[in-house]
Amino acid sequence: MKRIFFIIILATVIILAIMLMVKLTFKSSKMETFQKVEFITKDGVTIVADYYPNKDAKYAGIFIHMRPATRESYRQLATFFQKEGFTVLSIDLRGHGESVNSIMGKLNYLQFSFEEEKNSINDLEAASLFLEKEGFEKSRQFLIGASIGANLAYQFLSENPKIKAAVLLSPGLNYHGITLARVKNDEFGQKILLIATLSDENSSAVAAINSLREWYPTMKYFIFQSSKHGTDILNSHPELGEQILNWLRERLI
Repeated sequence: MKRIFFIIILATVIILAIMLMVKLTFKSSKMETFQKVEFITKDGVTIVADYYPNKDAKYAGIFIHMRPATRESYRQLATFFQKEGFTVLSIDLRGHGESVNSIMGKLNYLQFSFEEEKNSINDLEAASLFLEKEGFEKSRQFLIGASIGANLAYQFLSENPKIKAAVLLSPGLNYHGITLARVKNDEFGQKILLIATLSDENSSAVAAINSLREWYPTMKYFIFQSSKHGTDILNSHPELGEQILNWLRERLI
């Protein structure tokens, strides 16, 4: 009798263990994940990024952070976009986070000259090439950048007309030598979503609001009465994730 009782208990434990494993497997299969990837720019900098793949995605975005942030500042937005059907590549710009190794030695953005800072555009080029190798040609790419990352996104968009759209969080007329210049193309403004605040402590960011609105009258924008800057605006206005998503869906059709 004791032996039968023991067998029943053992069988029950095994069944419960199997059920738990199945539940965990099902849960993990539903959870989207990201992986750390690396690629090298044409000037020999190793860029580290978080890659959020979605096997059903038709479009992929490159997320570019602000100073002194890193790629992790986009984790919530990137996960949201991944779950909504997009692939995302969130990079550490050179000299930031883990992107400190290069053929020139260790990099630290705090020591960059304006000319060295301008070379950061190569980081976006390498990120775009990475996405192309993953099956997303430039016509299936978009950009989201904050502060200096917004200026880089603007420049890269102007140099790569096949890219569909760019979301600019607190761009400035001049961030460490990376400037905004008017693109004489009537359709260019329609490819930009500007997000900024009127009381931004960075005067360059406030000046950029007026310049961009003057240059591109058809540009879509969200301007807030606060002093938040870059990705900090996203934290203060969680509804922006959905609004950015809706705008991009219209642009990417």
